[in-house]
Amino acid sequence: MNGKACKATRNVAIVGPYLSGKTTLLESLLSVTGRISRKGTVKEGNTVGDNATEARQRQMSVEVTAASTEYQDICFN
Repeated sequence: MNGKACKATRNVAIVGPYLSGKTTLLESLLSVTGRISRKGTVKEGNTVGDNATEARQRQMSVEVTAASTEYQDICFN
């Protein structure tokens, strides 16, 4: 992601019931690690995880989203 090799890779799944904050958590993780410059919100319809038109209309995720970031030389998928 930043051009250098990761020391390790971790595959992570964020799961939970409806309205439990999964999208908000993903936005926060990507923002804190520098992968995105600004956290989006479900209300504004500009989150990384909800990029489908249907998801934005319903204000909820309707499909699986893949994202990756890096923190302390560890790659997270």
